[in-house]
Amino acid sequence: GYFGAHVIKVEPPQKGDPLRHLRDIDPKTGTSLWWRTYGRNRQCITVDLRKEAGRDLIRQLAHGSVDVVCENFRPGVMEGWGLGPEDLPSNIVWSRISGYGQTGPK
Repeated sequence: GYFGAHVIKVEPPQKGDPLRHLRDIDPKTGTSLWWRTYGRNRQCITVDLRKEAGRDLIRQLAHGSVDVVCENFRPGVMEGWGLGPEDLPSNIVWSRISGYGQTGPK
């Protein structure tokens, strides 16, 4: 977002990103000071990806103006939800982050 990209961060319902509540909390807002740095220049939305309505919303975004998807679920989770690279438009650039890569430790 620092260089002009429109960044949309998808967060789970209820608490949102865990970093929002990590360590020092701003008493005025109840938000972590870490989140103030990490979350700036982003538009955040709450989506329950475990529900079909939430997954439909992501599909609508993907078929609209999404250029890049960064995700950090366990390998296969996005595909199980029907939101993997084969399910979304082919022009989207994917970044996948996991502790052991997409095939696990060797």
